[in-house]
Amino acid sequence: MSPFPESRVDSSENYFALFGLPVAYGLDAQALSPVWRQLQQQYHPDRFSHDEQAQQQAVLMSSRINSAHDTLRDPVRRARYLLELAGFGIDNESTTVSDTDFLMAQMDLREQLDEADSIEGLEGLRDEVGQWQASLQREFAIDYAEPDWSEAQDTVRKMQFMQRLLSEIDRHIERLEDEQDLY
Repeated sequence: MSPFPESRVDSSENYFALFGLPVAYGLDAQALSPVWRQLQQQYHPDRFSHDEQAQQQAVLMSSRINSAHDTLRDPVRRARYLLELAGFGIDNESTTVSDTDFLMAQMDLREQLDEADSIEGLEGLRDEVGQWQASLQREFAIDYAEPDWSEAQDTVRKMQFMQRLLSEIDRHIERLEDEQDLY
């Protein structure tokens, strides 16, 4: 008999089932946190300190719960995961975006990043890229619902480009803020 509670989560369940959600792109990311906290409390390894095997299972389950939470709350990771569940995962090493208009826009945005020399300019660029990202998320939801797997994969690649660009913008803003703090 398992030392886990009766409401034991099956470790082979997909992340959506783990959180009691339907498999879908659109979800309330804020609603994940209360379920995550409840699951973490239920499967916290310290609750099973009396049984080494159960504690090891709890460590694995806790790790899986954290991974599921991180994946489901991030729109890009959630989209990638949905494609994997559908059997259409993305291999970042061998596949690139072929949309030349998008690639040209990406080059323009990167050029704007390279030329930005103020926090205000970078924040404006971040807003523009954020709008791109929001549009791509809406596009992915449509591609996934149709289902148009090729388009969905391409859209996720674009989302990943934009997510990386947003991270670079944030790093540049932090660098400029640090420089301002020195003076």
